[in-house]
Formats: sequence, structure tokens, C-alpha cells
Amino acid sequence: MKPIVLAWGLVFLSALADSFAAFIVKRRFNELGALDVSSIRVIVTYLIEFLKSPVVILGVIAYFSAPALWFVALNRLNLSVAYPVLVGFHVLFVFILAVLFLGEGITTRKIIATLLVLLAVYLIAE
Repeated sequence: MKPIVLAWGLVFLSALADSFAAFIVKRRFNELGALDVSSIRVIVTYLIEFLKSPVVILGVIAYFSAPALWFVALNRLNLSVAYPVLVGFHVLFVFILAVLFLGEGITTRKIIATLLVLLAVYLIAE
């Protein structure tokens, strides 16, 4: 495989891993409800309950693997192009995950904004 193809694949995987981690955390927060910050004990109990989920552990692994993938990709790519592409992938992945699995609504404004981000990424990467 060509190094440049591998580098862009790593950018894609980094964005996917980071977006997946954010989705997992948000999903778990939705399951547990709002965090009561009335005392340290309540916060610690909430966080312990939060971390009991094996899926959250998988999200934590994804969260920490994302920068490693990104840094390896940067070895072969220009930052001024690669970073906007990474952000564009994030926007797309988070939008899809939020709509499909968190029940967040699709609005015309969100669709237009997502398309504008992707258009900007295309123009930068061109």
C-alpha cells in the first residue's frame, strides 16, 4: 500500500475512533441522566457507575488511540490540509452517529452546515 493512502486511511480512522468515543460517552450520559454536582461523593458515585460499562472502556480505548493514529498520519501529510479533513470527518461521523443512534433530529440547517463543512474540506484538499 502506498504511504500516502495509508496516511489518509489513518486520518479517517482517527476521526472515526474519536467520534465513536464521543458518541459512546454521550450515550452513557443519556443512560445515566444528568450529573448531580451537589457533592463530591455523588460525583464519584456517578463516575464509577459511568465506568462500569464495558462499552465505555471501549470508548476510552478509541479516544486514546485516535491521537496516535493522527500523529502517524501527520508524518506523511501537510497539516494545513490534513487537519481540516480530520475535522470534516468528525463533523460527518458525529452527525451520522447522533442522528442514527442518539435520536437527534435532522434539520435543514444541520444538513446545510454539514455539507458546507464537507465542501470546505474538498476545496482545501484539492
